[in-house]
Amino acid sequence: MSAKNSTEVEVSHGRGGAGNIGPDTTQYTDGEIVREGVAGPHGDGAFSTGRGGAANIGSPGMKATRRKDDMAIPEVAIRPSMEDQTFHVGRGGEGNVHKPDPPAGPKHPIGFADKLKNKLFKKKVVEEKPVVTETAV
Repeated sequence: MSAKNSTEVEVSHGRGGAGNIGPDTTQYTDGEIVREGVAGPHGDGAFSTGRGGAANIGSPGMKATRRKDDMAIPEVAIRPSMEDQTFHVGRGGEGNVHKPDPPAGPKHPIGFADKLKNKLFKKKVVEEKPVVTETAV
């Protein structure tokens, strides 16, 4: 067994299990997003509690009002864009892997002669639709 580097500490990642415990040299900082302002109801309408979802906000008999608290997002909690990179989200599994779109190759133009050949030989041509990509906000 090798001697541990003094900057490495044993940390646990994930939901538990020995496979998630190991040395890590990453400098972690507290990037917790916190709310600033008065906690709880403000006496003027529905308010949010818990982890989110429809069951944690709203009241059918009360009109929604403007919030009286703010989200404070520390600078260390803001991450750079992962656009054009492979990244993982969620709890794991292949369904949570997001891969960049492959680069589009050159498109062969369809001219009058191509259309005529397709018509004569009854070849069905499927026109490509433009790909719409969504970006995370």
